[in-house]
Amino acid sequence: MKKIIFLILILFIGLNAKMVSATYRISFGIFGTIGIAKTKLIINKKQTYKILIEARATGLAKILTGGRIEKYQSEGKVVDGLLVPYKYITTIIKKSKKIEKIYLFDYKNKKVKKITIRIKDNKINKSEEYLKYYAKNDILTLFFNLKHYFLTLKGKKFLFAIGANKKNGKINIIIPTGKKLKNLQQDLKEKNGHFFIVFINQRIFSSKRGELFLNINKDGICTKAILKDVIFFGDIRGKLQKLKMENN
Repeated sequence: MKKIIFLILILFIGLNAKMVSATYRISFGIFGTIGIAKTKLIINKKQTYKILIEARATGLAKILTGGRIEKYQSEGKVVDGLLVPYKYITTIIKKSKKIEKIYLFDYKNKKVKKITIRIKDNKINKSEEYLKYYAKNDILTLFFNLKHYFLTLKGKKFLFAIGANKKNGKINIIIPTGKKLKNLQQDLKEKNGHFFIVFINQRIFSSKRGELFLNINKDGICTKAILKDVIFFGDIRGKLQKLKMENN
């Protein structure tokens, strides 16, 4: 159950307000709700931003994951309507363990430095390395920026983001048309909006490539998403529950 967060990352997309906060419910077939996520995007007057996401397993999933909590944070600036990160942080807490990964973007030299801090039974281990690939987005900013790429994406394309595929950060994106679009609308039970098929290119809940269906509304907010064909269980679904947008 450790990959609930990927569905949530894709669900929370928006940049039309100075502050956006939302709550999503993640359901999994006969198990019902297995996770809740609280998300927030803040843009200040100096055009710097911060994205905060905290996901917690619930019910049976909480027991199976040992009360797992996942936190994701991206910080940077807004340039021509795009989020440009300078720091991306992931934190996983489970029982007496905590793993924090900090990614620092070096745009001048086109490098990303990764700092890993592991804490177990009050013992701290720290390591540093440069990733073997470079990307201008982290996985949070990529999906916030996705609507800006919508008009230039035709057919099957790919983008890159820190936090996606571990080897190269590659994410495949398909904008469906014709019968494929109609089937996608039926699966999501929505007819209006911008529809995408996204492959994270890594295993999520035993879904081999992490195939996701999603719909983005006119405000740039994803209202529904489906993680397809999870082995033995079928589809995992995410749905927007609460949304608050403010323009200060």
